[in-house]
Amino acid sequence: MIQGATKSGMKPILANSVQGFVSEPDPVLAEGALLANLKLIEGVVATYPDDVELLNMAAMARATYAFGFLLDELEAVIYARPNDRAAAQALIGRAKASYAASRRYAERSLADHDEWVRAVANRELEAMSKPDFTGALSTLEPEQAEALFWLAFSWGGSIQVQLDPSEATQLPKIEAAIARARELDPHLFYDIGVEMMAGVVAGFRSPALGGNPKLATEHFTKAKQQSGLLFPDVLLAQLVYAQNEQQNEFETTLRRVLASPGRPDRALLDVLAKRKACRLLANIDDLFLTAPQAAPEECQAITHKYPLESAP
Repeated sequence: MIQGATKSGMKPILANSVQGFVSEPDPVLAEGALLANLKLIEGVVATYPDDVELLNMAAMARATYAFGFLLDELEAVIYARPNDRAAAQALIGRAKASYAASRRYAERSLADHDEWVRAVANRELEAMSKPDFTGALSTLEPEQAEALFWLAFSWGGSIQVQLDPSEATQLPKIEAAIARARELDPHLFYDIGVEMMAGVVAGFRSPALGGNPKLATEHFTKAKQQSGLLFPDVLLAQLVYAQNEQQNEFETTLRRVLASPGRPDRALLDVLAKRKACRLLANIDDLFLTAPQAAPEECQAITHKYPLESAP
């Protein structure tokens, strides 16, 4: 009885901690809070290993840390210290490890659904054929939407960190998982999750490697409309406009992001988007055949771990 009461009491506390994290405008404070809460969540999961809500929370924490902080730092290092391969490789390893942990939690959550377990039949998801995997997805119900989303997010995110041709063959399954999550719950992760993830998967590869900039634009646009957040515009500029030599659209979009007040209840997501926008504009000469530009004035109010651009 005591353990049950403790678990019931912990869930709203952890949920409120997540909301406090998302609304925190200071990225340094938010990162420290996420790391502390992440280990707390994992400790509670170790105590109650079969609780789906806690498993989903742990998957979210691990994936959010990889995407919001480790990948952000990796990009910053690549721009600020392009010759520091050791630092970049270390961050790649940490990001992939955090995504792997997120995926394990998500798969454990899905294992609570008997029909999914029967359809997967103890196979690794990578080893399943696309039709078999799609069949397994069809067994899922809205209650499994969150776990499915974090599975797709962490699986796809790990591939995006360092694209390996052998791993790229799994992208059709990830796209199918995202599509199924959208069917089950289009409002996952603050109305931004499934559309933004679909846009990343469609846009992070060039068209020659199977990317689809038109489809990516549609997903990013819908993510922005649904959520009112700034990240979809930043990713649209980076993954579509920069790859297709649309410099005017690139600059206009990112400057509009920096001028936006954002949403106070989603302050962290918006400040991370602005930090990324600053970095992209400060390194515009790496993305287009154009003269270097100073970072916009608005960037002075944002905390950056590394200089926005490499030293001359």
